[in-house]
Amino acid sequence: FSLNIGLMNLIGEIERTEEITDYLFENTPASLDAVCSHVRDFIEASPIEPHKIAAINVNISGRVNSATGYSYSIFNFEENDEPLAQILTEKIGYPVRIENDSRAMTYGELAAGNARRYSDTLFVNASWGLGLGIIIGGELYYGKHGYSGEIGHMNVYNNEIMCHCGKKGCLETEVSGSAIHRKLISRIKAGESSVLSPMVQNGRTITTMDIVNAANKSEDTLCIELIEQTGAELGRQLANFINIFNPEAVIIGGTLALASDYFLPPIKLAIRKYSLKLISKDIDIHISSSPLKAGMIGACMVA
Repeated sequence: FSLNIGLMNLIGEIERTEEITDYLFENTPASLDAVCSHVRDFIEASPIEPHKIAAINVNISGRVNSATGYSYSIFNFEENDEPLAQILTEKIGYPVRIENDSRAMTYGELAAGNARRYSDTLFVNASWGLGLGIIIGGELYYGKHGYSGEIGHMNVYNNEIMCHCGKKGCLETEVSGSAIHRKLISRIKAGESSVLSPMVQNGRTITTMDIVNAANKSEDTLCIELIEQTGAELGRQLANFINIFNPEAVIIGGTLALASDYFLPPIKLAIRKYSLKLISKDIDIHISSSPLKAGMIGACMVA
């Protein structure tokens, strides 16, 4: 629903940021060109000389091999066999690498956030989709091909709901901002009331942030209920990962983390309920140090 761009100096200080709210992502060449255009405009408007920019990183959801520069989910067009990182380098005019968005957020949290004091951490990106970043021994874990952390695409439900990955029953179909959005629209159309009802009736786009704001600012009971249900189910699934990895901490990031009063308590309760007590008794569970900007900070840190 928006494009966040940041300029960071080499000691980790953010010099300038911009949120482009009229950018609506589509998996098309035109949308890719728009990203490149916005980045070039951002560079031109920045307070430093363009030749001083050393590198750029672009965060992308889905399957990303950051070592080879290929994206296999987003901006992967058949007519061009070049790595996406190379295409971006040619279009923007600077060295560009790509990284999975959840992994970049995890790296930002490890380098400059709440994961700094831990060696073993699970970072959850709960936004429109659902992703996981894994830190083992103080290092980001990539897996063999760099695709680790696809928690949103575990087959969990027999719900016949098609996920955007092409499979049915993925965790993301019930635990994500997009799942809350689907349920909210359905229940409003079935006659339930929400402060967002007029937007639905007028056909306006509802974002995850709209839902979070409805819960936080308007205490909208329908949005609060859906966020709490999502937190409880996320916690139930995280209990399995805690049993496997035995981490020191779990950090919750992404847009839904901004509704922490309603999202975090059911996550904690479900983790205590479904994980083994010996493993989870002293685990730390935090909200990201910067839920809104973690992706942009992580992208700069990766670059």
